[in-house]
Parts: sequence; C-alpha cells; structure tokens
Amino acid sequence: MKKQDILTPIGLVLAIGLILFGAAQGDTELSIFYDLPSIAITIGGSFAAVLITFSSEDLKKIPKMIKMSFISNNIYKIDLVDQFKEISRKVRKSGVLAIEDDVAEIEDDFLRKGLELVIDGMEVETIKEILELEILEVESSYNKGSRIFKVWGSYAPAFGMIGTLIGLIQMLADMGTPEVIASGMSKALITTFYGALFANVALNPIGFNIQSKGQKETGYREMMLCGIMSIQNGDSTRIIEEKLITFLTTKEKLYYYDREVEDKGVDTDAA
Repeated sequence: MKKQDILTPIGLVLAIGLILFGAAQGDTELSIFYDLPSIAITIGGSFAAVLITFSSEDLKKIPKMIKMSFISNNIYKIDLVDQFKEISRKVRKSGVLAIEDDVAEIEDDFLRKGLELVIDGMEVETIKEILELEILEVESSYNKGSRIFKVWGSYAPAFGMIGTLIGLIQMLADMGTPEVIASGMSKALITTFYGALFANVALNPIGFNIQSKGQKETGYREMMLCGIMSIQNGDSTRIIEEKLITFLTTKEKLYYYDREVEDKGVDTDAA
C-alpha cells in the first residue's frame, strides 16, 4: 500500500520559499533573478548531457521516478512478523495447503508469489534464486533512477559555470560604462545561481530520496524472503519469529517486546 510522502513537497516548498525570502530582502526586485537564456543553458544544457549519458530506456523512467519521490510505501515490519507467525502456525497444524486461501488475499505481489512457490512445492534453492533475482531487479531499478538524478545534479552547476563564462566573455567584449559592466556581471552570475539552485533544491535531494526508498524496500523484501525460506524449511514458529525480529530497528524491537509482555499479562489476567 502506498501513501503520499509529505516530507518531499514540504522540503521543496520550504527550500524555495526561504530562497525567495532571502532574494526579496533589499532594494532590488525579484525580476532580476529571472533570465531565460541562463535557464536554457543551465537546465537545458545539463539535461542534454544527461541524454548523452543514459539510454532512452533509462530516461523513460524519469517521470516514474519523480512520482516515486512523492510516494512512500507503507512498510510495517512488526505486522510482517505477526503475519508469518500466523502462517507458520497454520502450516505446522494443517500443512502448507491450508494457507492457500490466505495467500491468494495477500496484496504484496512479492510475498504472494513467494508463498505460492512454497505451496507448489518448489525446491528451497529454486525459490530463493527466483526471489533474489526479483530483489536485485528492484534494487537495480531504484539505483538507476537515483543515479540519473545525481548525475544530472552534478552537471547542472557545471553548465551554470559555462553560462557564467559566456556572460563574462560577452561583458568583456563590450566594456562600456560601469552600468553596462554591472549588468553584464549580473547576467554572468545568474547561471551559476541557477545551477546551484537546480542541483541542490531538486536534483540531488530527489536522487538521494529514491536511493533511500530503494534501500528500505529492498530490506523489506529480504525480510520477506527470510520468512518464506523459513516456512519452506519447516522452521518452528519461534525460530521464524526470532529470525524476523533481527530485521527490526531497536525502536521496533522495544515496541514488539513490550507488546508481547502486555499480551501475556492480559492472557494471565484472563486465566
């Protein structure tokens, strides 16, 4: 299940807002920060370099990756531990076919596919190989998307500097009045500003955002793989629980153990 990642738009709006606030301080108008040729050199030029660097298949993923940076997967690892404990109990009590209906209702494609392979009776190594290939594909997709934005983020400041050099050359070619020199210097510096702005407000943050989400999803799938392999190996519910707990963060472990203590206390009182 996916939900909107509210931190991404908040971060973008906050960064742009603070920059505009700083730019508005003083006697000059914000219009001096707008220059279409400089935008063309910085954004257009850096994107042209990205076209040279990556294949068309890679570049087709850019809209999807931008959308991905605004969306976050709901990852509840404690719920996954509980889910595998329940599955393990059913399998040990009634056999692997007893979970067939439950597996059909699982929303996560990776988990459902893995458990279906277990129900089909495939060898452990075969299941592991198939699922590991899927994890590698997901990891590769996230890494490639992250790399596109990081590389683009490295090109943007460089093209900003190219625009600055162009502006300086044009300014030196017409050293008229001090007003002309000041105007030319302003034009020259604006492309460096665009390059730094575009790289550090949008491109690099989006690149690291995608990388972080890829790491979280890959770790979650590795946790699923561990549970699936344990079910296929016929491990006890207690062993499966202990294996999956190792994937929890310290905070999640504390919550999990506190919850277990509370549940046992309720059972004791009821008895």
